[in-house]
Parts: sequence; C-alpha cells; structure tokens
Amino acid sequence: MRRVRAVQCALLLACLASAPAAARQEPPPEEESFYTRSLHFTNRGIEFVYSKEQGGVERITGVPAERLGCTAARCHVRTCDTCHRVEADGKASFSVETARAETACARCHSVDKDDPDVHVRKGMKCMDCHSAREIHGDGKAYDTYMMPGVIETRCENCHADLPRTASHTVHAGKVACSACHTLKTVTCLNCHYDTRLAGGKEASIRKEGMLFLVNHDGQVTPANFLTHVSGNRTMISLAPSFAHSITKKGLACEACHASANVLAVKNGTLAPLAWKDGDLSAVEGVIPVVEGMTWNLVFLGREGDRWVPLEKPEPPLVNFAGYSSPLSRDQLARLERPQRSK
Repeated sequence: MRRVRAVQCALLLACLASAPAAARQEPPPEEESFYTRSLHFTNRGIEFVYSKEQGGVERITGVPAERLGCTAARCHVRTCDTCHRVEADGKASFSVETARAETACARCHSVDKDDPDVHVRKGMKCMDCHSAREIHGDGKAYDTYMMPGVIETRCENCHADLPRTASHTVHAGKVACSACHTLKTVTCLNCHYDTRLAGGKEASIRKEGMLFLVNHDGQVTPANFLTHVSGNRTMISLAPSFAHSITKKGLACEACHASANVLAVKNGTLAPLAWKDGDLSAVEGVIPVVEGMTWNLVFLGREGDRWVPLEKPEPPLVNFAGYSSPLSRDQLARLERPQRSK
C-alpha cells in the first residue's frame, strides 16, 4: 500500500509540475504602479534641469546633483501615506480630503501667503485647478513638469468667456495669461554653490519686481531668472514660471510696449543689476529675453558672511531650461512699437 501511495504522489507532483501556471494557482506577477513613474514619486525634474547634458548648472560646478542634496531623496512622495493618511481612534486610514488640504502641498511647494493670488483670496485650493493626473502621473516617465503637455491646468479651463478687449484679441494664443496677470515674481541671484558644498547652507539674494519673458509651448510666458556662481564661473538660467501670484487686473500696454527695459534690450544697454555700497539693486518691470541678448550683470562671491564682487568673472553661460527658448528679434520688434491702454 505504501508503494502504491508513493507512486500516486510522484504522479501527482509530475502532473503539477507540467500543468499550466493558472492550474497551479500561482500568484500573478506584480505590476508596477503607474504612480512610480510620476514626477512626484521620482522628483526627476530637479536632476534633469541641473544636469550638464541638458545645459544645466552642473556645467559650472562639475558636481553631480546628489552631492548638492538636490535629489529625490530630499523631496519626493514615495507612498500614498504622505498625502492621504489620516488616523482616527488610533487606526490609520486614507482620505481624499486630507490630500486636498493645502498642508499636503505646502510640505514641498512654497506659496507666498503674504501676497496670495486672486484664487487663494477666493478660498480656492490647489486641486480646484490641478488634476489628479498631474498629481499621480499617467504612467509616463516625464523629464520635468515643464515639458509641454505635462501640466494640463489652463486659465482657459475656467475662463472661457473672456471680455473681448483689444488685449485679449491680439494676444490670444500667443501670450500666456500669466504674462499680463502675474502680480510679482521672485528672482534668485548669485546662487553660490561653493558655500553650499562647504557647509550645506544656501546662499543667494532674492529680488522682486522683475518679470522676464521667454517662449514656452508656443506662447510668450513669464520666466524664472536665476544667476549662479561657482568659483569664477558664472551662469544664467531661465525656465518657464507658473506663478501662483495671479491678479485680476492685467498689466498696462505700456508695461511692455516701448518700455524703458524693452528699448534697453534693443540697444544692448540693459543693466538689470547694480552693486553700490555693499548692496545689490535691481531694475523693475517686464524684461523680454531675446536671442543674442547682451547681459550686463553683477556677479558676487562670498567672504565669510559678506557678498563681494567677483574681480574677473568668466562670461556667463546661458541656459534656457524647461523646454523654453528666447524671444525672436521679430517678437522684440513688436514690443518696440508703442501701444497705449484705453
């Protein structure tokens, strides 16, 4: 009897070994969540824009992003818990409302609460404009949120019926709404990488009042403008800015057309920065960034806690990041023509 049972067991094992996977009830292969490819998960955008391959700041520092601490390890959303987790009666659960709260976004995304835009003053939240696809991704590994098509939030999604003003008519499809309706932008100057590498502390100078314009995704768009210093090497980087400082009232035509800044760009005499008596001052107003533009900038080094002008800085490299590009000479010519608000 034992021998018969042994033969039966052997036959059963042989049958199981040759049976299809479904018949053996093997667990299905694990599938990677589409969220793991999202920018919130990988935070790839920072490394992408910084890299020397993309013309980034690594060209003057020679230091990879991970040594600067600007990597996914510092700011990313690895699990649903980060935004959705709540606890009630000592038990963990998940909530959509928790994720929609401003606190979930503010952990990484800073918003100027002292000067909020018109949407914030109306009590709107981030998810009133931004979609779940933008937050969770769609399974594609994008390089940066500035890639055309990644952000689907548009002013026109809500503001479809705009007043038929001359400005709206002539600028339609050519100029982003934020180019005229941004209240302010913050410009970061003299990001000093030697200081950061030495002690891990950020050293830079923030100025307000300058509104730079570049091309992005087929429209004239506000830009972040940054200057960088590493040793005697210098760099200017620009990238499209999606400011959360929107105002209902737009800029006057004279803010752009035939303005002092525009004419200075045309003549190659624009000097956005000036150093005097230990202080760095900046011009204000709209500044179109044009191909072949002459930059008259001040670059500073650090001596202890003091900023000091670099004696012989190398000419700055210029990088248009985030799929942006300079305005053309034809676009500048249109800005040179005087226009008056009515």
